Amino acid sequence: MNIRFLILWLALGLLAAGGCAAGPQVVTDFDPSVEFSAFHTFAFSGITDRGREVGPSDHSPLRGRIKQMIDEQLAAKGVRQVGLEDHPDLLVHIFFGVLDEVSVESSSRVPGFFGRQVQAYEYHEGTWTPIKTTRVITHEDHEGTLILDFAKPSKKSLVGRAVIRAVLGDNLEENFKLANKGIAEAFKDYPSAK
Repeated sequence: MNIRFLILWLALGLLAAGGCAAGPQVVTDFDPSVEFSAFHTFAFSGITDRGREVGPSDHSPLRGRIKQMIDEQLAAKGVRQVGLEDHPDLLVHIFFGVLDEVSVESSSRVPGFFGRQVQAYEYHEGTWTPIKTTRVITHEDHEGTLILDFAKPSKKSLVGRAVIRAVLGDNLEENFKLANKGIAEAFKDYPSAK
């Protein structure tokens, strides 16, 4: 096979794979009747990690990085972090979850070059005979979900929510970049002073 032809197919494959990568999907909703400029302090009220409740004093380095990203965004909005004992104006509860999805695709036709189908042959007793071929492709995706709930401590009523979803990869640093991008986008919609 011509080396230039092989390089062309490799480059097209890499472009197609890169085109499938998408950033996080972010959905936010805030109560329009709440005066967000009245919030000057906040505290983390807890973490729910894959269905398991974790206390607000969690010291996991991975969850700590997410808390730091949230702290930076709220600090940029003029809301500083305090402890629960300091009676904060706003509570933030974090929910983590990962949905593992496996899909299997099977085809009796094998694609060839330029989108044409290829027939496979087998050599047997001096002749080439067509054989049935099956192509099986397995896809495994891990969709991460990060939910941020904002509540008033006095009434424990929800005043806002941000939902961030992204397909996670095997690289932890890349996953944190996705989380940081999603959190920044969620706080872009954080209500400003009225």
